[in-house]
Amino acid sequence: MTCIELMTRLAEYLGDELVVEHRETFKLHIDGCPKCGSYVATVEHTTRIVRALPKCGQLPPAFEAKLRAALADYLGEPG
Repeated sequence: MTCIELMTRLAEYLGDELVVEHRETFKLHIDGCPKCGSYVATVEHTTRIVRALPKCGQLPPAFEAKLRAALADYLGEPG
């Protein structure tokens, strides 16, 4: 497995969606590649933190519209 293959399948790995053989290959790469090992550990840690955050409920409609417009502008998407 290459680093790029690992990155493209990271969501499947973190979601426990890989078959056993692919999961083992993924784990071998993580164990042997310091960059990927650090990256995966960081994503796992960030995911745990985000899941532990309290739910904020729905945003006020005007704020949500401004936020969506700002994100679309930043991402270069048509508004």
